[in-house]
Parts: sequence; C-alpha cells; structure tokens
Amino acid sequence: MVRSFRAGGWQHAAAGDNNDAASGVGGLAPAAGGTGPGSVSRRTLLRWGGTAAVAAPAAGLLAACGGSSGSAGPRTVRIGYVVPRTGTLGLYSIVESYVIQMMRTMFADGIKVGGRTYPVEIVVRDSQSDRLRAGVAAADLVFKDKVDLVLVGGTSDTAIPVSDQCEINEVPCISTLTPWQSWWDGRGGNVDMPFHWTYHLSWGMEDIVNDAVSMWKQLNITKVGLVYSNDDDGRAFANRDYGIPTISNYGFQVISPATEGFEPGIASFDDYVNKFRSEDVGAIVGVAQAADFAVLQRSIHGAGSFTPKALTMSKALDHQTDLRTLGSNGDGLTTEIGWSPSHPYRSSLNGKTSKDLADAFAKDRGRAWTTGLGFGYALFEVAVKALSGAASLEKEDIASAIRAVDAQTIVGPVAFGSQQNVPKNVARIPVVGGQWDQVNNDFNLQIVNNSGNTKVPVGGQLRPLPPPT
Repeated sequence: MVRSFRAGGWQHAAAGDNNDAASGVGGLAPAAGGTGPGSVSRRTLLRWGGTAAVAAPAAGLLAACGGSSGSAGPRTVRIGYVVPRTGTLGLYSIVESYVIQMMRTMFADGIKVGGRTYPVEIVVRDSQSDRLRAGVAAADLVFKDKVDLVLVGGTSDTAIPVSDQCEINEVPCISTLTPWQSWWDGRGGNVDMPFHWTYHLSWGMEDIVNDAVSMWKQLNITKVGLVYSNDDDGRAFANRDYGIPTISNYGFQVISPATEGFEPGIASFDDYVNKFRSEDVGAIVGVAQAADFAVLQRSIHGAGSFTPKALTMSKALDHQTDLRTLGSNGDGLTTEIGWSPSHPYRSSLNGKTSKDLADAFAKDRGRAWTTGLGFGYALFEVAVKALSGAASLEKEDIASAIRAVDAQTIVGPVAFGSQQNVPKNVARIPVVGGQWDQVNNDFNLQIVNNSGNTKVPVGGQLRPLPPPT
C-alpha cells in the first residue's frame, strides 16, 4: 500500500494507484526503497534522459558571476536555476532573469558556508517550456555543471521534472510556483517515505478553494463551472478530495461536462460553455495557460447573453501582458495572489519591502509586478538561509540545512513541514484574491479578498464580471 495526501490527512491507496497512467508513462509499479518515493517509470526515464544529456547538453548556459570551479581556481558555490526562457511559459523568464541579475549583484562578495566564504556562480538552463527539456536541463546542471543546489519555478511543467531529476540524482532542490499538491501528487509523494533531496514552497489547493469561495459568496453565486487542463495542475484542481469539487462543502454545486482535462491547444470550449449556460452557472473556475484561456473566453462571448458573475482562473492570469492581449475583456477577471507589493514582508537579504522590490522591477524592466517576482526572490532567500546554516558544501549537509530552514522571506515565513496536513517537504504560503481592473487602457491587479492572509490589506472592492464588449 502507498499512502498519499488527501484533505484532512493521509489515506491509503493501492500500490498501483499512482500517476503513471496520467503522465503517459505507463503502468510500472512504484519503486521499492530508495531515498524518495514515486513512480519508478517516471524517474528511471528522466535519469536515462539526463545521462544522455551529458554528452549533448542543453543550450542556454548564461554567463555567471563569481570565481571558477575548475581545479586551478577557488571552490565555488554553484547554484543552478532551470527557467522557461523560451516557449509558451517564456513570460516567467522576464521576472526570473531580473531576480537572477539582482542575486549576482548581492552575491558579489560571496556566501559564507560552514564558517568560510565562497564565491558564487549562478548557472541557468532553459526548459524551453517543455517537460522533457526541463528534465534534461536539470540533468545538465547535475552532471555537466555539477551544481551544489538547484532552484526552479515556472509551473508544474518545469518544477516536477526538475525536482524528479534532482531527487533521483541526490542533489538538493527547492521549487515553487505550483500548488503543492500538484508537485507532491504529481511526483507520487508518499508520507511514509518523504522526498530526501527536494523541497517546495508555494500555496495549496486548499488556499485556492478558500479564496475563491470567499469571493464567490460576495457575489451570491451558488453554481460553479469547472474547466481544467490535462496536466498535474489540472488534476489537482479536479481532485475530489482537495480540489475545486470540495466547494460543495460550502454549499456550492460544481458543474463540468468533461470527465478529464482538456488538451493544450484545444480549438473550442463550446461544449463546456453550452453546459454552463444551460445550468445557469454563476462562476467559471479552472487552470489553463493563457492561449487556452483566450479560447475559453471566445466560447463564452459566442454564447450570446451568457455572462457569469465571475471568471476565476489560475496560471492564465499571472502576467499583465496576457491581460493586454485580451483587451477590454480582461477587465474583472479574478485569480489568486501569492505575493504582491502590498504584502507586509521584507527581504531577509537586504531589508527592502515587497513594494520596494515591485517598484525596482517596474523601473528596471518597464513591467508590472507578478506573484512570480516574490517567489523567485524567496527561492534565493531560502537557498542563502540553508547554505549559511550548512556545515559544509557536501550535498547531504545542504539538504539537512534546507529541512531545518526557518526563514522570514519576502513572501512570508518559510519552514518546511511546519504546518498540519502538509508534507515534510513543503512550506505552504497562503494566497489572497485578486481582480484585474482596466484603468487608462491598461490593467492593474487589485487585492479584493484577504481572508487567506489578513495581514495583506485589501485594495479594492470585488466587482461582478462585466458583459463582454
């Protein structure tokens, strides 16, 4: 039997009840023993891919600061970072490249580990917004670049394969920017054998559910339509034990015409929208990439008089740039916010506030803040906290130091395994509710619900979704 997480605690499931079939890998049995749980098929496949990648490394190694790790130079702390610099997730790289630039400046004088100061090198590899390429990029960092620690964000399509590579090859890794259930269940997480090398800081589905419920109650909504992608994030949203279907516990009715998630690049959501219209749903909720969400909106607008009171979507509404492509139809859309300039937290590296970070990013890149800005920054805060607490640069010492992290970061307190009903490898960060407002032909994301974190001030009043134009 394998034990997996469910809302309210841990439950048993049959040993064959894993995510292999959902991931398209096949039905091999889970691995016996080892430092971490999970599907042997996925991890073996990734390790084979990674071994092959040593001979043909992925492109995209950026110039790095600090000293050399060659035999003639000083020992260097090497931090690897997998970033979707190209492809459908490429917008995440704009934020992450800025954070990396900041860190290279901050680390110019090195980092102290075990009482000794070492120069720092940040090595970046491109996932190309592809799961297999993300795994290869991680393998390049491990085998070719020989990094001491790997960081990764950019949704589950990046975080999961990178974390899998690091776990099987025994390299410490910290990931973010996907619900922790996506990361945990998507990797075959097992509470009896927690991951040894890989750790995750992010919000959970319980946070998304509570935030959405609080907003929908303000609009007197009772029926909710569910749309979700066929990937680890989508399966987390559709999970009956902790995902969107649990809103039935709050008196809502969930409507969905599909028995499984849609495939990226779907041509139409007309079947979904026709069902939602016939059932008179008041809100549509789900997770999708920006391009698929645009298709969903076209189907909604083509349905004539049908206008839900709320359209609440994860992932697709992360970036101001994506809202601009929607034009006036971006006004009133809602999503969760894990970090914002209004969050009352400071950097543990330089004492600057959340607003300071957002303003500096806007000035340097000419773009609005995103939740990813805070979490990308927090990855390095946690990395520095762990490295400074490690006895040496031995990977086991670094992993032990990550487990012991208790840090105050720009996104809030981070301590792995410190919360109830959360795996030992996870630090859960709450979310607040946001709504995009169209102001002067541009879009601003306002906090309209702070039930998940009352320390974050509300900046606006939740509005019903306006009719399409």
